[in-house]
Amino acid sequence: MSASIPSHETSSSRDKVTGPKLFLSTPPLFGRDDRRQPVDARGFEALEGVQLPAALQATPQQRIRAISELTYGESELATRAALPEALSAVAKTPVPDTTLYPWRANAALLITVPGQSDLFLATGWFIGPYAVITAAHAVYPRQPGGYTGWVSRVEVVPGLDGFGGARPFGEVFSDNFECPTAWQQSGDRAQDYAVVLLNQGLGSTVGTYGYSTFSTNDILSAVANLSGYPIASPDGTEPQGRQWYGAGGVINVDSSFVFYQLGTLIGDSGSSLYRNIGGQPYAMAIHTSIVGGNNRGVRITAPVYANLQRWASIRG
Repeated sequence: MSASIPSHETSSSRDKVTGPKLFLSTPPLFGRDDRRQPVDARGFEALEGVQLPAALQATPQQRIRAISELTYGESELATRAALPEALSAVAKTPVPDTTLYPWRANAALLITVPGQSDLFLATGWFIGPYAVITAAHAVYPRQPGGYTGWVSRVEVVPGLDGFGGARPFGEVFSDNFECPTAWQQSGDRAQDYAVVLLNQGLGSTVGTYGYSTFSTNDILSAVANLSGYPIASPDGTEPQGRQWYGAGGVINVDSSFVFYQLGTLIGDSGSSLYRNIGGQPYAMAIHTSIVGGNNRGVRITAPVYANLQRWASIRG
């Protein structure tokens, strides 16, 4: 817990469930040889005549769900189902090349939750070499009548282009997170934002978003942008794990939230709601949920901004 910001504490507090630290995108230090025997995609040495035991032949498919299900659950699904067709059909565009900026500064977050066999999905975005911003419910779900607490670990995959496709910047695993104490204690929706901290400076490779506090009039007059990793494409025909983008207008702003209509999908939780100034993206809010027919994000106010600055300066 940081003494200078008492409203936050880290996931290393004693109630956290920890998992092993794995950093699969780090090149091995030993045992590398370019003349290596080929390896079968299933994990064994590709020698003629080798067969796996029957029990290992099948490749189990882990079900992937949106992390927002645990916290917002049926209320989110019901709200989305009741949306007028004009709002639910807001145009979304698949990102054709996730190696370009700013798309590569967005990451799919694959989340392991204690007691759950499913894998969960959210979206994050880099603000520093080691800092990925997302929703608090992505790292500290609050499931009514179920699990409330820190997730076990988060796999950060920047620029993912489909679960079976390219991972142009590799992946990093983390079990180091922070989110507001008010979210942990009471589920304060105005505090539904968090950071995933890495021990590798991947943000220096993929790039980072700018962020700022903006006046209400500035936000209302801005073209709002959002790109994230939904569970499924808008029409259900595209592969899972692709990045989808939408643009639109801001509907309303209050002291804690920004409301907009961007046709967000389940899995977009944690995405950056940003505006472009001089060709550069500046986040205005962190997308968290849908309320009353509008998308809602935590507004970057002065206290939120201060925490983003602190997190962006952390070194792994």
